[in-house]
Formats: sequence, C-alpha cells, structure tokens
Amino acid sequence: MSKGLETTTQNIHPLVFRLIALALIISVTAVGIFSIYWLWERVIPLYARIYRNAPVVEVPYLAFALIMAPPAVLIAVVGSFFALCTGKKFDPPNKSFLYRFQSLMIYLSVKIITYVVPSVIVITTILLLVRDYTPCSKLLISGSAWQLFWVNDERVCFKPTRYINDGWPCKMVGDQEYCIQVDGK
Repeated sequence: MSKGLETTTQNIHPLVFRLIALALIISVTAVGIFSIYWLWERVIPLYARIYRNAPVVEVPYLAFALIMAPPAVLIAVVGSFFALCTGKKFDPPNKSFLYRFQSLMIYLSVKIITYVVPSVIVITTILLLVRDYTPCSKLLISGSAWQLFWVNDERVCFKPTRYINDGWPCKMVGDQEYCIQVDGK
C-alpha cells in the first residue's frame, strides 16, 4: 500500500470514516438491488419472449453487463461493512478467508465481464437469428441506441408516429391507429 494513501486514511476522523463506509454500504447495496431487479425484469424475460415467438423482442444489450455486478457488489458491501464496524480500511491479510473471498469476487467480476457477457450477447443474437428474427432499427426510441428491437414479421418494423404504454410503438394508417405490444406479455 502506498504511504500517501495510508496517511490520508489516518487523517480522517473515525466518525467521518464510518459515515463514509455507511454511505457506501447503502449506495452499493442499492446498485446491487437495482442490478438484480434490472436483470430479472429486462434480461431474463427476453428468453421467454423468444421462446413464445413474440412478434417484437426488445434486447437491452447494455443490461447484459449487469451480470458482473453481484460479485463486485458483494465484496464492496463486505469491505464497507468491515470498515463501518472496525473503523479501519478493508485490507485482509494474505491467505486469510477474507483475502481469498475478495480475490475470488474480483476474479469472478473480471471473468464475467470479459468472457460471459460477450458470450451471452453473441448466443442471444444467434438465437434470435435462428428463430428468424431480424433487427429493426426503425422502432428505436430516440436516444436509446443501447437497445435493439428484433422482429419476426417485417410488417411490424415501421417508423412509429408515437409511443404509448411504456414504449409501445404506434402508427397511424388512415384514420386508424395501430400499436404493437413490445414487452412480449
């Protein structure tokens, strides 16, 4: 550890240090809960929509990166909790259980973001292509380039005139408005 960092952490008042640790616990836990919620609500149902052959499937490609969050969040919460309880920085001794746990969580996060996430993205894209889906950039909501709509019927790939109900695209044809339910439910 560098001497400058040790001096900085020693100069912080113990109460302030513990308050920072508490704030980290709360914020990192919120990030973890949000990540799990987003995976549960946006990524996992995607495969049910593909299985049911929904006419439109929205693939939030950026959300796949959240798969790496649980191990990183877990070690951050453990380290912050240690700092809150002891008033000292989390720096477990080599070959201790906490050191091995910390190393494992960091290792898993890096391997997941490096290997698992790209693999899941490629496999999902191949699955969509095998199921006769094609990308439809016309359905994209402005400013949402991190997601892509895939359609299995070219008639539902159109430039919407407006969106309703949390992003469902609608198009006026004559006096009639047609809307497509894109959540696959």
